[in-house]
Amino acid sequence: MPHQSTLHGLYSTQGLTPRQYDELDTHGFTVIHDVIDPEWLQELRDKFDYLVEKEGENLAIEHHQEETVTRIANLINKGTVWEKIWSHPLVLDACQHIFKGEFKLSSLNGREAHPGGGLQPLHGDWKKPRPDFPKVHLVNSIWALDDLCKDNGAPRIIPGTHLRPELPEDVLEDTEAPHPQEVYLECPAGSIMIFNAHTWHGGTINHIGTRRRVLHGLYVSGDGIQQQDQKKWLLPQTALRLNQAQMRLLDV
Repeated sequence: MPHQSTLHGLYSTQGLTPRQYDELDTHGFTVIHDVIDPEWLQELRDKFDYLVEKEGENLAIEHHQEETVTRIANLINKGTVWEKIWSHPLVLDACQHIFKGEFKLSSLNGREAHPGGGLQPLHGDWKKPRPDFPKVHLVNSIWALDDLCKDNGAPRIIPGTHLRPELPEDVLEDTEAPHPQEVYLECPAGSIMIFNAHTWHGGTINHIGTRRRVLHGLYVSGDGIQQQDQKKWLLPQTALRLNQAQMRLLDV
């Protein structure tokens, strides 16, 4: 797996602030605004919508489909516009901080909740028991391509739950019900939330029906299994354009 100096060499030496490190440690997540500039943001939106139209019923067949939601999978192989997402130095720096060891990209997918849809139960992205607690298995990032608010299905997250070994379904009577400590990721387009993916979180209902496109960049510890087997899916034309550090991040 890539080492810190190699990863930061992908684009820049940009890293998180002390406050953001502290938020990751204590709350399990941090939110950063103005990461995506307007030109890049428009390119990402256009490519997202192009793929939705192009793939039609075959959307997300490489991963899984979801009712009341549009999903796109395997974005590694679907355009150069995504490369600065999955190898962005801010996310890689957060991964170094949280994993405290080797890691690799697990998957990069897109998701948009339809009007009236998008509800997920509170969950951790690691679905198994944690006898090795407090080992971190997964780090996730959510990239906002549209403004996110409570009324259009912004994700909710329960601060500090990454410090608990239980799964939410083991201790909550109703994982879809409001939680007294929940925080909504309300942020302008161009923002990212980076979080320890053991933290309990979930998508909420898009009540007002405005666009709610996001990208999910998921990372797994060096000894873990990727959500999307990059060796299986990586296209030759994609491999030709990637540098050595990017190939190592994909574990190919």
